[in-house]
Amino acid sequence: MGNTRYLLTKNNVYDLDFELIYISKSKFENDWHSTLHMHPFTEIFFITSGQGTFQIGDEIVSVKESDLILINPNCSHTERSVSSSNPLEYIVFAINNLAIGISPSTLNEDNSKDALNTYKVLNFNKKKSEILYNLNTLINELEEKNLNYELACKSILTLFLIQVMRNTSSDIFITENFEKVNIECMKIKNYIDSHYSENITLDFLSNLTYVNKFHLVHLFTKEMGISPINYLINKRIDESKNLLITTNYSIRDISSIVGFSNSSYFSQMFKKIAGISPKDFRLNNSKKQTENKLA
Repeated sequence: MGNTRYLLTKNNVYDLDFELIYISKSKFENDWHSTLHMHPFTEIFFITSGQGTFQIGDEIVSVKESDLILINPNCSHTERSVSSSNPLEYIVFAINNLAIGISPSTLNEDNSKDALNTYKVLNFNKKKSEILYNLNTLINELEEKNLNYELACKSILTLFLIQVMRNTSSDIFITENFEKVNIECMKIKNYIDSHYSENITLDFLSNLTYVNKFHLVHLFTKEMGISPINYLINKRIDESKNLLITTNYSIRDISSIVGFSNSSYFSQMFKKIAGISPKDFRLNNSKKQTENKLA
């Protein structure tokens, strides 16, 4: 009787211990305001349709349908659509305790956190149907929450990552030098980043995460160094700065767009955080732009 035995050789990928934090679908619409931000975890974007640009650090990268954008921890980024007739649409998911395309020797350096400030843009035009099947299956598992869906999600995600590795020269390495991110805190941060203009209260965030609101404030402040409500206010102020620079909207309109119900309170908080009134902030930036044009 013939007998062929196949042995498994373990490598660094074998014992991957990662966590799926969230996955979501997004489509560019008129109320989409982009701002640079970063996360202590890896984000992976798959462009399902449309065209756009990603600002990653100081670089502007063009993206199109079937592109896969891998953004490693602590890499500042934001995304924008370039056409209202062909708006940018994508699926994005976040993975904790994982980095893409980082060599083990780099991870052992003292400046490893800076070395993780990297990204990759890959095109999967020929594999689009496979990619979409895996991602939509993952979303379906999270929606249905059937028996052992957590294990199913990790298995699907593992297959997806293998698919990426096999179709590129990228390797996946565990970012063991990063502390694991508190999932509840990241849910709150991600929700605020996407819904900052809405009426968000501590009670709402508590219901969102099923965590007592007092304990939630403690967890979030410990993880982020700022309370949830103060993070929300700072997010709104950051967004208002972008609108003050790039639009001619009135200060009253901007305060409403970013989520303040009272323009006087907006001006008060803006000056407290930025050290200058919204009017003077806009005036100063207008002068700088004029000087740059004349230079």
